[in-house]
Amino acid sequence: MRKAISIFILLVAYHVSIAQTNNCTYFELPLPKEIPQDFNPEVIHLNGSFKFNVEIKQCDQIYFTTIDTKENIYFSKKDNGKWSKPKIASFSDPNHGDADPFLTKEGDRIYFISKRPTSATDKKLDWNIWFADNKNEAWTEPKPLPQPMNTEEFDEYFFSISEKGNVFFSSNRKGGEGSFDIYTAKILGDNEFSIPQNVGKPVSTENYEFDPYIAPDESFILFSINEKGNSDLYFSLKDEKGNWTEPQNFGDRINVTDQDFAPSLSVDGKFIFFSNDGKLKWVGSHILKTSN
Repeated sequence: MRKAISIFILLVAYHVSIAQTNNCTYFELPLPKEIPQDFNPEVIHLNGSFKFNVEIKQCDQIYFTTIDTKENIYFSKKDNGKWSKPKIASFSDPNHGDADPFLTKEGDRIYFISKRPTSATDKKLDWNIWFADNKNEAWTEPKPLPQPMNTEEFDEYFFSISEKGNVFFSSNRKGGEGSFDIYTAKILGDNEFSIPQNVGKPVSTENYEFDPYIAPDESFILFSINEKGNSDLYFSLKDEKGNWTEPQNFGDRINVTDQDFAPSLSVDGKFIFFSNDGKLKWVGSHILKTSN
């Protein structure tokens, strides 16, 4: 009971901390509560393709990842009351794999992961974190993040940023607790970061932890754990001392397939988006206080 009350207080504080005008209509879909609903606006159907990574920071734009032969990041914009047909975003290269879009709060920079070469000598083509800037309503040529944010030999996934200027991502780089762990670093300047540190236990363990999406105020973190090929969604809270608490499984209201992953938050913090085996879902974020 005390844990549920604490989670509720954190959620209230979170919603207050991001107080801002929000007029998102979310494609006029019925708003979900405790029971996850399909996030299936007709405009992003794309012939039923495998979809994940919903990112909505401005109410008139949506980014998401879909898989055809490769992962590609798609984009749709609302103009004069009508949503455009989704197309591959200008910064996404269909010749390589791109996924995991994350927009800054202001919408002036987008981060994503890509398998494109980071240099002329890069032959491994592993997943790395890239970014592009919005200049005059157009995306600049993407650039990779510097080392040691990215590594030459290992993968980096799912980049997110808190309002405290801390970044979170997952990687299978050396020195971790398991196959993939969650790492954090501090933004020091434009494209400058502190040396990434493993967040450590109880979040990073011998398991495969990935897809970390940090709450703007860092009161909680959403992520996925893969065990024996099956992925479930989890969350962890910050305690009074600033330490991460034991991760909690969202339970069978959300984890209903073998591939439940890619969580993200709506701009107002009221909804969690995620993927159930390639089908987009969303649920009220207050589910955090009722999950066991």
